[in-house]
Amino acid sequence: MEEPLLVAIGKAAKAHGVLGALKVHPYGETFEAVKKGEHLFWCEGSVRHPLRLAALRAQNRVWIVEFEEVTSREQAEELRGKEIFIERDRLPGLAEGEYYQFQLIGLLVETTQGRELGILKAVLETGGNDVYVVEGSGAEVLVPAIEEVVVEVDLAKGKIIVDLPEGLEA
Repeated sequence: MEEPLLVAIGKAAKAHGVLGALKVHPYGETFEAVKKGEHLFWCEGSVRHPLRLAALRAQNRVWIVEFEEVTSREQAEELRGKEIFIERDRLPGLAEGEYYQFQLIGLLVETTQGRELGILKAVLETGGNDVYVVEGSGAEVLVPAIEEVVVEVDLAKGKIIVDLPEGLEA
């Protein structure tokens, strides 16, 4: 039987306190839906290391996360810089028109006129709205991820259609 696909939901920044808690920078809002007792993972190559969530709380723009298997500051420091994963089929459902970042990264971005801008390489979380980082033909375009600009997301066709405001054209 094949193992379920994993999706990165955050990155361990550093230890917090002396009892093994970690500061984790979230990718999107998935941590808000994760519950105590759930299994998360960190990976080393193709090896999955399970982690059972013991406690979780938001602190500004990071999460303070405690895992049952991590009980000292030293163990927490060993996870510094590691991504934290969840099984893809355990992700909470999204409303119509909402997408996880991993679904968008790698999609072709083109204008309503059919001009290809490039590939969506990253999503920047700025507070007010996300910004899509699109790389193509030698130029990087920053696209505000707002309804007025993002006209259509078509996962089946692998593309995002945007109507760029004047001045944002690459």
